[in-house]
Amino acid sequence: MKKIIFTLLVFIAASSSIFCQGAKFVVLTVKGSVTLERNKKASTIKAGDKIYDNDKVKLGKKTYLDIVYKDGKTLNLTKAGTYTTAKLIDLVKATRTSTTKKFANYVLAEFTKSVDDINNMKVTGSVERIVKPATEYAIPYFTNVLDPLVTFKWFPITSKSYLFSIVNSNGGVVDSENISDTIITVNLQKLKLMRSSNYKWFVKDASRPRSLIDTCKFYWISQKDANSIKDTINILLKDWKDYDQSMKQALLASFYYNHKLYIDMLQAYERAIELTPNNDTYKKLYILALDKVGLKNMAANLNKQTEKKINLKINLNNFK
Repeated sequence: MKKIIFTLLVFIAASSSIFCQGAKFVVLTVKGSVTLERNKKASTIKAGDKIYDNDKVKLGKKTYLDIVYKDGKTLNLTKAGTYTTAKLIDLVKATRTSTTKKFANYVLAEFTKSVDDINNMKVTGSVERIVKPATEYAIPYFTNVLDPLVTFKWFPITSKSYLFSIVNSNGGVVDSENISDTIITVNLQKLKLMRSSNYKWFVKDASRPRSLIDTCKFYWISQKDANSIKDTINILLKDWKDYDQSMKQALLASFYYNHKLYIDMLQAYERAIELTPNNDTYKKLYILALDKVGLKNMAANLNKQTEKKINLKINLNNFK
């Protein structure tokens, strides 16, 4: 654990910070009529905008604004009025101290960079293949795996039965099951799979065993690395004790992304959205995450629904 934190602290020291140019706050979420006044010019504020020393923020009625201070503490504004940067700093009262503060702020900086990306969000759309695979998957084509329990998902086809299989690096089938659903949770430990090992998995139409398939991969990380990651998460959660639960989940999603724990990342974003369903920022971050890990069809379809409520129990039939 200490090695992971030390390595990241070295990386942080060498990397540019989102606050390095004098910004005091970064905007995470905005809802309603909120304006930013700078040099006597007013503009509509949006996620990813920076707030500097002499700026003023004006909230109208029935609005809210989530911002993050340069030390990593978040502030939620819901009361109408005009706020100078000095007043915002007084409100945030950045008094937290932590031995892992720089590490926690690194995760926060990565998250705010993703928020910044929303302003330039370009979801690439559906993937066109010369030959369309018989089954399309609803989790990334590659992911690291942290825990023994793993949930695999795919989109429905005309078949009433699916053949789900896991294959080891030698080509040997370690699990093969016929199921009628489009989701299965597997216990890697009960299957006697080995940590620090790569595996492939795929799904076939049980009535068409010779149909074309795309093979996915996962790597079950070592117990030592898993323990280090979990210890680090516990430290981060303690450092983020003042944050609301949805923010914690969104930050964890950024942490999982950096460790290629893509299933955990998507689940964390889903929990963040479920906790605050009116927060469009989390929805857009979820869409960007889908696009980044190769689930471009899902991202493109959800992107079309950003003005509507996203059902995170995702009815996969809607994305065929």
